[in-house]
Amino acid sequence: MRALIPSQVSIRSASPTPEEDARRMWDMQLACEPITVLSLEANPQTIRDRLVFFAEIEGVHVGFCVASPGAEASNPLFVQVVAVVPSMQRRGVGCTLLSAAASEEPVRDIVFATQESKNAARAMNARFSNDLGATLERVNLGVYPDRCLDIRRGQGYRVWKVSRPR
Repeated sequence: MRALIPSQVSIRSASPTPEEDARRMWDMQLACEPITVLSLEANPQTIRDRLVFFAEIEGVHVGFCVASPGAEASNPLFVQVVAVVPSMQRRGVGCTLLSAAASEEPVRDIVFATQESKNAARAMNARFSNDLGATLERVNLGVYPDRCLDIRRGQGYRVWKVSRPR
């Protein structure tokens, strides 16, 4: 995979008939630990219920993103997962996935949680925010429901909000 060129990354939405993509997502969940690995039975439901994007380079799946807009138009876009296979990390794939999710909801602010110890994820979030010309601010836990962020308390999460320019 090291021979793949990140500038050739393409993004696509998960298939509406998700069984094959559910398997791809499962394979990447295994490769991208420590993210939560869902069962092969749970991934199709995730694909049906949320915005799921895959990053590919020359037909090789190198990452995915899961997001969902809040129920109200004034709610943000909640990003639950951005996962990139280890050999392709720090090459812009994560920011490209975030951009794809953001383009689906161009008016909404974006909210996500990262574990405090994940410096690379926090740096990616700052780059993404900067690329959007937006501000990145830390938000207290509890401002948004944990289920919207797909987090559990006590695991060192910090919540971040990307406020888009109006």
